[in-house]
Amino acid sequence: MNNEKKCVIVAHGVKKAYREDDRSVQVLKGIDLEVKAGELLAVVGASGSGKSTLLHVLGGLDSIDEGEVTVAGMSVHTLNEVQRGQLRNRKLGFVYQFHHLLPEFTAQENVAMPLIIRREDESVALNKAKAALEALGLGHRLNHLPSQMSGGERQRCAIARAMVTEPACILADEPTGNLDRQTAEAVFDSLLNLAKKQGTACVIVTHDLELAKRCDRTVSIIDGVISKV
Repeated sequence: MNNEKKCVIVAHGVKKAYREDDRSVQVLKGIDLEVKAGELLAVVGASGSGKSTLLHVLGGLDSIDEGEVTVAGMSVHTLNEVQRGQLRNRKLGFVYQFHHLLPEFTAQENVAMPLIIRREDESVALNKAKAALEALGLGHRLNHLPSQMSGGERQRCAIARAMVTEPACILADEPTGNLDRQTAEAVFDSLLNLAKKQGTACVIVTHDLELAKRCDRTVSIIDGVISKV
């Protein structure tokens, strides 16, 4: 019996350049990366090394110049925009340095939003959102607006929103970068624990090497390519 876990994300020979004035700046110079089901992968590197760009191309949020990215077996950059949006909604979750919660909606409504966009029954979506928030210790914040929550609570709410769809992989860009040390550690633990519980893979960009050590594996982007740490 083969116990080898499947890859949920594969990047092969990925290159990406940006235009700056009249010159081209090569950011990704041939990225090869595999992320297996349930794996927690930290991506580290110097500022400007291309960590966020990597997440954007893995999630189909940015185009690539060469290579291929597959998510759950689907070639992301051969899909049209509608298909990419559907793939992101069903297979990926996103967490950013800033929570990007909608200020006029409660925590529960914010977390339910990806399911409502998917056109799930609203009461079902709200029940799933409640369970996701409770799993992150936010059961007492269901009816609070983002402005009524602390920074750490808002970020855990953003994690719940990313997790509520039970995605194959979470893409997290500096998810604790805007928090103090103690809160950052608590939020990071929340993300890792819930990912492990759900069997969700995570690709986490972080500048914090101590937090990166808590992941299953760490890679570094150096000069536009992936290096093992």
